Amino acid sequence: MPKEHFEVVLADDEWSRRIHYQLRYQVFCVETGYEDPALFPDGEEKDEWDDKAVHFLVRERENNRWVAAMRLILPHGDVLPIETRTEIEEALRPPCNQVLEISRLCMVGHYRRRLQGQALPCEGRDASPLNAARAADEARVEMRKRLRTAEILRVLLDAAVAYSRECGAEHWYMFITKALSKVIGHVLHLDLQQVGQPAWHRGERYPFLVNVEHLFEQFAQAMMGERGPDGRQRAFHLHSELAVAAMPRAVGAM
Repeated sequence: MPKEHFEVVLADDEWSRRIHYQLRYQVFCVETGYEDPALFPDGEEKDEWDDKAVHFLVRERENNRWVAAMRLILPHGDVLPIETRTEIEEALRPPCNQVLEISRLCMVGHYRRRLQGQALPCEGRDASPLNAARAADEARVEMRKRLRTAEILRVLLDAAVAYSRECGAEHWYMFITKALSKVIGHVLHLDLQQVGQPAWHRGERYPFLVNVEHLFEQFAQAMMGERGPDGRQRAFHLHSELAVAAMPRAVGAM
């Protein structure tokens, strides 16, 4: 899927990490109530795993608005967050140095609601031609919006695959709801393997393992510098590079 509407940024400096935490605060504390905002008086939702993670942001191109975030937690030692909440079946456990955990995947406002299937157009009872045409127009608009939401998931997948390839990780853990696993499996065509029993963590969540080694070749063009031979853009940019590029040149500089 081409990156027409969104770009992914790796939050590699303090400025961008604060944006990442603030976006999480907006989603998890303000919009969904999953977290208690009183615990984060600075308006930045963080936990003990952030120091062991890399953080990604998604920016909407047309208005430069940050609309989504995700982190990849690296295997420092032998424990990842999922292993503190449920028991992974030993026979299904990959080597600890080959697995990352995807967490804090979130989207703001209307993008999140469409991801959750809460923005379906209502069916009107009046079947007049005028209302039927209006309903068809609304359905087309809604489909375009849903494709935008799918694009956010797609660009985040590209970034996760690219980063995983760079660091030698061939598997991901995901600790998510059944509903979200179905959405991710459908939109991204990932094979999510349940590797343990569900546990209660802000609702019932299931531990899944994804083997991503087979995706490396599929997304190789996203990892070949600024653009590959087919013109495809990089899987992600470094925020520090974007910030430097955006700085005004000094007077007289070449």
